[in-house]
Amino acid sequence: MSNFTFNSNSDSTNLAVPKLCDNRNNWSNYKPHIQKAMGSKGLWRHVQGTAIAPKLYAIVNGIPVLPDGKSEATEEQVEVKETRIIKFDKQEYLAQHVILSTTSTCLGAKIKDMKAAKEMWDAIKVDAITKSTLYLLDTEDQLASMKLSNSDDPKTHLAELKQHFQLMLQCHNNLIQMGSTLSDSRFNTIIMSSLPESYRPTLQMITAAERTSTVLGTSSLKKMKVDDLIAFFIEDAQHHVINDECTKSAESALAAHGKKWKKGKGGQGKKPEKPELDELCDNCNRPGHTKPNCWSKGGGKEEQGPRQKKSKKGEKKDESASVAEVKDEELFAFTCTSDYVTVAEALQVPKS
Repeated sequence: MSNFTFNSNSDSTNLAVPKLCDNRNNWSNYKPHIQKAMGSKGLWRHVQGTAIAPKLYAIVNGIPVLPDGKSEATEEQVEVKETRIIKFDKQEYLAQHVILSTTSTCLGAKIKDMKAAKEMWDAIKVDAITKSTLYLLDTEDQLASMKLSNSDDPKTHLAELKQHFQLMLQCHNNLIQMGSTLSDSRFNTIIMSSLPESYRPTLQMITAAERTSTVLGTSSLKKMKVDDLIAFFIEDAQHHVINDECTKSAESALAAHGKKWKKGKGGQGKKPEKPELDELCDNCNRPGHTKPNCWSKGGGKEEQGPRQKKSKKGEKKDESASVAEVKDEELFAFTCTSDYVTVAEALQVPKS
């Protein structure tokens, strides 16, 4: 559906008015738009027929005279009067032009020869709101057949839901202005039946609340306002958008944390892998490392272990001291009373 854009000499503001569809199904949207647009330009009084056209001064003996019929009008008075007449005619023709430009070719052909904007507007109203009973029934069936498809993306679904409700409200308003007796209770039922299968749990909740007459703080669904029901579904869809955003944020944070852990301390590469437990050192014959990493004598990291401290001068211990330590580790001694001296000697236990 195209729009008609116009402005006036009073200011440079452009105003867009939706065109009236051939089937007039956007009448409820067209009417307030054209009323406000033309009212902002000072044209609506011409459409309503309340604008009073100024009259020229009467001419007596070829001289314009004032309303008293005796006093001659000055040139300034005549000029002011003519300026007012020109302004009125411009506004009247502009109002007629807007009406013709925002209607269909077929409807425009019916009203183009009318002499006043009010006459045109009255003809449009009669054409738009005077419909047969059969037409109203067809339009109600069209409203009842409107269905909203489901979308996996919560944001997309919210936008489609709002547009869906806007179209339904527009169609409902058209029906009311055309004389339909469609009740709000029936319209509420149509709204709920137009929603996708994913709303089944929500609809069951509303139905259960209806049985207890506590739907959203109202006494019953039959007394519930249409706007409140629509607001309820939109709020529910917005809640799903918020939950989806929170879930995505949590997953992003978890992924970022995993990448940071892989980099290791200070972000200087990956964390070193643990040595293989089945590796056997060729130097000390112990598992868990190899000769280049061995702390024992002869290994690549000899005496670099955490418990192998150096002397105060930084020198290594003597080999003799090391041998002595090894020998000491191989011996053991114990203290006993004189009653066991004989036993100890028999066992040849070395004396400490």
